Amino acid sequence: MIFTLDLEDHRPDERAEVRFPALVESICDALDAAGVRGTVFVVGELAASHPEVVAAVAARGHELGLHGARHVPLPEIGPGPFAAETAEARDRIEQAAQVPCRGYRAPIFSLVPDSAWAPELLTRCGFTWSSSILPAPNPLYGWPGAPTRPFRWPSGLVELPAPLIGPGRLAVPVGGTYLRLAPAPLVAWIRRRFADRPDAWLYLHPYDCDPDEPRWTVPEVGRLASRLLWWRRRGMLERVIRLCAGSRVTLGEVAEDLAPTAPVFDPGPTRQGEGA
Repeated sequence: MIFTLDLEDHRPDERAEVRFPALVESICDALDAAGVRGTVFVVGELAASHPEVVAAVAARGHELGLHGARHVPLPEIGPGPFAAETAEARDRIEQAAQVPCRGYRAPIFSLVPDSAWAPELLTRCGFTWSSSILPAPNPLYGWPGAPTRPFRWPSGLVELPAPLIGPGRLAVPVGGTYLRLAPAPLVAWIRRRFADRPDAWLYLHPYDCDPDEPRWTVPEVGRLASRLLWWRRRGMLERVIRLCAGSRVTLGEVAEDLAPTAPVFDPGPTRQGEGA
């Protein structure tokens, strides 16, 4: 599977220790050892506060994308401020790493019907592809009924939806807490299931590999679900490597290959206007 990393700062407040730079370095070391190259989505704020981390990731040969100017769901931002802050964040990444940034992943897969205005604005900002759709019901953000395979938005933006495992309303994406909690036989099945899908990817966060992070309650998921965010972190990176070992393809390369033939998905009028 294609490796992707959502590079974000996971801590309760600014007084807590900044842990992601060391975690990203150790993840990149493991990827190098396994011959893995992938796509890293960077929160724009981190390109401003830690440009050296962004530059180091690019120097390892990984593709860079934007994971939102801030790690805030799209419906909470709205179309008004979105375009300006997104364009600025993309410029920060390109300045820090001196490489193009053409891909986008919405925080928490929050490209949903309430934020269907985003693809048009992303295209106007110069992005050519996105990996922001979770095409299933989800307690946080999902778009049931959206295509499960790559498609194009009416603006021309190529979308690479999250690959799913599980039936119907129980379907979940491959990555994060879902992958950490999966039993070993299921992980082996995932490897077989997606062996012949060139667009199949998984996602990881730096904190998924951080068993020593002090525990705290993450407001978005609540007290009970927050406990799951710490389970089985110690073996997570090894699990990811088993699924991605030897993969050298990036999401941007897949999007470029599929752009001429991907079908168009038009959800109709947006709920907040066409990028107004």
